[in-house]
Formats: sequence, C-alpha cells, structure tokens
Amino acid sequence: MVTLLKIALIIVLLLLLIRKKVDLGLALALDSLLVAALFGLTPRRLGQAALEGLTSTPTLELVGIVLLVLYLGQYLQAGNHSRRMVECLRRLVRDPRLILAIPSAVLGLLPMMAGAMMGAPIVEEAARRWNLSPAWKTFYNYWFRHIWEYFWPLYLNIILASTIFRIPIARLCLYQFPFTILAAGTGLVMLFRNVPAGTPEADGKGTWRDVWGVIQGLWPILLTIVLIFAAGFKMLLALAISALLTQVAFRGPLADRWATIRTGFSPRIGLLTAALMVFKQILESSGVLDAVAQVVDPAGASGYILLFAAPFLVALLTGVNQAFVAITFPLLVPIVGAVSPDPFLALFAYVSGFTGILISPAHLCLALTADYFKADLRDVYRILAGPVAIVFGAALVTLVASRLF
Repeated sequence: MVTLLKIALIIVLLLLLIRKKVDLGLALALDSLLVAALFGLTPRRLGQAALEGLTSTPTLELVGIVLLVLYLGQYLQAGNHSRRMVECLRRLVRDPRLILAIPSAVLGLLPMMAGAMMGAPIVEEAARRWNLSPAWKTFYNYWFRHIWEYFWPLYLNIILASTIFRIPIARLCLYQFPFTILAAGTGLVMLFRNVPAGTPEADGKGTWRDVWGVIQGLWPILLTIVLIFAAGFKMLLALAISALLTQVAFRGPLADRWATIRTGFSPRIGLLTAALMVFKQILESSGVLDAVAQVVDPAGASGYILLFAAPFLVALLTGVNQAFVAITFPLLVPIVGAVSPDPFLALFAYVSGFTGILISPAHLCLALTADYFKADLRDVYRILAGPVAIVFGAALVTLVASRLF
C-alpha cells in the first residue's frame, strides 16, 4: 500500500505540474527528484541514471526519429503539398459525403499539434449542401483526423510506446492496425447513416494525374513506410533516407530550404523527448518498476485495472497524446513484460489511453475544432460516445480473448 501511495504521488505531482502549464520537460525533471526522494536514490546515482538515460542508444535514436518526423511534416506543409493533395482528392471522390471524411483522414497522416484545424475549412465547405449541425461537422472532422493514431508509425505515441515497452515498431503497428480499420469503419457508418447521398462533386472528374498528385503529396511518408515494412529498414534510417531525398527534390530558394529545416528540427521537442527517456531510466534505476511488480500481480485483476486506469486518467486529465504514454507506460512495463512484452497488454493500455484522449476536454484538437464550428461540446460528446465505446469495447474483447485462447 505504501508503494502504491508513493507511485500515486509521482503521478499526481506530474499531473498538477502539467495542469499548471509547467513545461513538460521541467515537470519531468521535478518529478524525477520526487522519485529519487521517495525511493532512496542518492544524488550520485540520480546523476548516473540521468546520464545513462540521456546518452543511451535508444534515447539518441528516438530523438533522431522525432526530429525527422517533425521535419517531414514541415516539408509537406511548407511546399503546399498537403493543399494540392486535397484538391486532387476532391476531384477523385464520387460520393460527396466522403469529402466530409477523406481530407481530414489524409491530413491525419501528418502528425502535428491541433492538426484537425487543417481539415476544418474543407469540412465546413463540403457540409453546406446538407446544412449539418455544428456538432456533426465537429465529429466528422475530429474523428477521421484521429483514426490513424492506433498504428501509424510516424506518431510519437507509437514511437514512444515501442521504445518503452521494447516491442519492435513494425510488430506493434501490425497488432494495432485493426483498430484503425475499426475506427474508420465506425466513422463511415456514422457518416452514411446520418448524411443523405447527394450529387457528385461538380469538379469530381478525377484522372490518373490526380492519383499521382495524391502520391506526390505523401511520397516522403509512403517511402518511409515502404522502407520500414517492406525493406525491413530501421525507422531512423528510413526517415533519414526520406528526409535526404526531400532535400534533393526541394525546389525553391535556399532561404526557403533553410527555413523548412530550421522550423522542422525543433530543439525543444528533441530535448523533451530526451527528458522522457531520462525519466524512464530514473524510474528503472530507483526500483519503482520492481516495486510495481511486487505489489501488482501482472496476471491478476489489479494489473488489468492499472493497465486501463493509469493511461486513461492521465490522458483524460491532460489531453496530451504523448503524456499518457510517457507518464504511465514506464510504470506498466512490469505488467506488460520487461523481458517478453505482451503486445496484447500493450495494445489494451494504448487504446485505454487514447480513449481518454478522444474524450478529453483538454485535447487541443477537440477544443479548437468545436470552437471553429461553434459547437456545444455536450452535443459533440453525445455523438462521440458510441464510436469511442465501440473501439474501447473491441480492445477489451481482444484482451479477454488473448487471455482465454
């Protein structure tokens, strides 16, 4: 019980600091001091653990991956690739209802803060012919923007989860891919049931040139995925190759090229990523993870409850995608498995956290999208409740099935 209270204090302090708008890197540093104090980590051992976490190969690789992902997203925005890609999609789509879903979904392939706002104007324009309510416009833009985050390997959530649980990212993505299919299918059912069919888009005369335009708009991302899943490259190498080729393909003044690099490679995000890995190393060195394994039976009910409650509550309270992974997943390593991690347990923990993200009023995408469409959040929640419950229910059923068979 004392151990659980100590762990609760660690989580509560971190949540309070985040709620007070303290920078996450500083919050992790302060929480690391609390970990050291509660679990008897000497200043010397604390410094050694911090240095180990900062200079370890997984940390350096992770920082490189994060910076390259951010750069690719900036490259696609800076060159108007995203805008041209959406224009091509509008000509390819025959059912106008899909314009409420496809642009937001395609733009969701680009990890970025408040990314739902990129698709909101398109949804607003497409929704005019049906006179949809603000809540429904918010739902379509918001839901389809987030269908990829269960498996898309360019999202920091997936990268961090793979690193913390030590599950190869390709394997983790394959296990979680069905939930993207489920989320997309659920959204489409909601779309086709609630929006009547209409005449095709006036400019819906797509050609193979438009298909090529979509591929051109996403080629760095598509190339990265092919290199990872088909060629078997490590993610860092695949991203580095794609980033290098974007510079080869770059057309424009040298000043624009440099601006894209400078904006894409964010030192702040790189340092934050390193801070997350240092925090994980300090947790390991302090014995917190061993303590969790001693007081929580990984195969018992308490272990399953923690797998759900910890990531869900942190996600719900913070609304920050990376927070539920960075804060709770290191504590869940003993339950998921330190030596032979169980991907089904990792999947359940991830979906539990992302369920909290989807319904969190602090989630920037939800707040900004609702504000853009002037929607009442209560109306949005009434629509969101069913699809969110379906996805979480599927994760729960998957977990039970994995234990029984």
